[in-house]
Amino acid sequence: MKHIFSLPLIALLAGLLFAHCMAYAEHPTFVVEVKGTGTPLILIHGFSCTGDVWKETVAHYQDRYECHIITLAGFGSTPPALQPGFLEGVKNDLLAYIKTKKLKSSVIMGHSMGGVLSFWAAASAPGTFSKVIAVDGVPFLPALQYPGATAATAKPYAEGAQKAMAIQTREQYKTYSHSALQAMITSPERLEQVSAISSQSDIPTQAQVWYELMTTDLRETVAAIDCPVLLLGTWIAYQNYGTTRESALKAYQEQIAKIPNSTLEINDKAKHFIFYDDPAWFFEKADAFLNKK
Repeated sequence: MKHIFSLPLIALLAGLLFAHCMAYAEHPTFVVEVKGTGTPLILIHGFSCTGDVWKETVAHYQDRYECHIITLAGFGSTPPALQPGFLEGVKNDLLAYIKTKKLKSSVIMGHSMGGVLSFWAAASAPGTFSKVIAVDGVPFLPALQYPGATAATAKPYAEGAQKAMAIQTREQYKTYSHSALQAMITSPERLEQVSAISSQSDIPTQAQVWYELMTTDLRETVAAIDCPVLLLGTWIAYQNYGTTRESALKAYQEQIAKIPNSTLEINDKAKHFIFYDDPAWFFEKADAFLNKK
């Protein structure tokens, strides 16, 4: 019987496998795509999405920023790596990645869940980031709609939501996700684009992450952030539920009240995916913040 593989080929394949494993071990809770040159820009997507949502943002910044596009394990078609305290693990792995890659004075930008992770990472490692941009992501999500909410009061809801989501079939999750996204994106094309990504996500991962988002309160923690912060908020998607611009402004301000150097901008046209609904406004505010000395 003839040997199909030569020794040099086997050595090459083994080397490639080892390199892949080593790269994965550096950041086991996410994968990274790097595009562009310049100041490091860490981009973190929102719940049930992937780094694909930043495509236009990367195109806008890659001539002057080295974009590190994060996709969490179990999101989209990325294999899951579920563990207790998953989001905190992502935060720790992200800081380890930045340290390993020697990314100096990085900017971190996160949407929704990614905003939560951006706040958490910046508060956990002072001196690591030069600026933080949170795109409709806040230190404690439940308090945006329920001002008196705490992690303890949100826990029963979070537990119920986790259990209900975890037992959904693929088709049930797809229907649920599409329905939820209708309140977050105006464009039908963008809705279908994000819905297609979301429908591939690992359901147990999404269930646990939702629980963790609902029970992680960083409103005191963010006081440790030592760099400028920009929070981009919106409100029109919730006006039928009694939300006004004034009430939204107050709720967002309370979220970042403990951050020493923070700026809040409220959009009056976009839903939750601000960079899709009003890209001109998004880039105007983000550029002005990034260019400010």
